[in-house]
Amino acid sequence: MTEIEQKIKEAFGNIDNLTKFKKRNKLQASYIEYDKFSDSNLHEGYFCYNCIYWINQGGGKCMLVDNEGPDVLGKTSSVIAPHGCCSQYEPNYDKLHDTRTPTAGLNIDTEKNKEKVTTADVV
Repeated sequence: MTEIEQKIKEAFGNIDNLTKFKKRNKLQASYIEYDKFSDSNLHEGYFCYNCIYWINQGGGKCMLVDNEGPDVLGKTSSVIAPHGCCSQYEPNYDKLHDTRTPTAGLNIDTEKNKEKVTTADVV
């Protein structure tokens, strides 16, 4: 099998694995959508807009959460709003803006903030 054929086979295998996962409904994901945040600066904060799973299509969709149904407050909509948030949030650092003053961030290692540390990593 050539190298290209192997890569195609791996890609199709990955797609097949992804389709086996079912999206969570909004309640399972603890999705919440506050209308008072709809005019917020979406580049600052834990909003769906800044999440790696959010897609700006048809008003907003998520790769992990179904866009239909009620949120934890009972509000029903057919989109994952850019000003919403859920328990599946993973930051997209390319969209987030640093809100610190220019001198406040000089001694902070921003690369350290991007590392994902779990309890299994702590000895």
